Amino acid sequence: MQIQPNQCSVFIQVWVDVNALAQGKTTGCYAVSNRSQDSSGEGTAQLTTKVISGSKVCWTVLPLDPQFKGDFTITQVGTESGWNTPPKVVPKSPNTFTGQLDEATVSGNVNSDIQFSYNGGITVTLPVTITPTKK
Repeated sequence: MQIQPNQCSVFIQVWVDVNALAQGKTTGCYAVSNRSQDSSGEGTAQLTTKVISGSKVCWTVLPLDPQFKGDFTITQVGTESGWNTPPKVVPKSPNTFTGQLDEATVSGNVNSDIQFSYNGGITVTLPVTITPTKK
């Protein structure tokens, strides 16, 4: 069953400086979470955030430039381990993935690295770690 973004309580966004990517540089990518009070690395290329087990999570890649007409496609989020519903693409929204954290995985971190491509060319992988919590 596909989780829709409006069902999520945790949102991880990657903001991308498209000018840097257009020049072939993978710098200029910044990850943020709506759980900033429980995160470290907020606004950098390495985000770690605490998420309550069982939460539905949404990842989105967005341009910093509001006039950007290209596209981002998320190709992968993390690994299969640690998820009740593994992260997968939302139909008709290639820049959005959703998944549900597994309640049984509360003692270690869950790899949530986000890999995306820019206009079908440059591929970027940002390290994102989710630390499951019970509350």
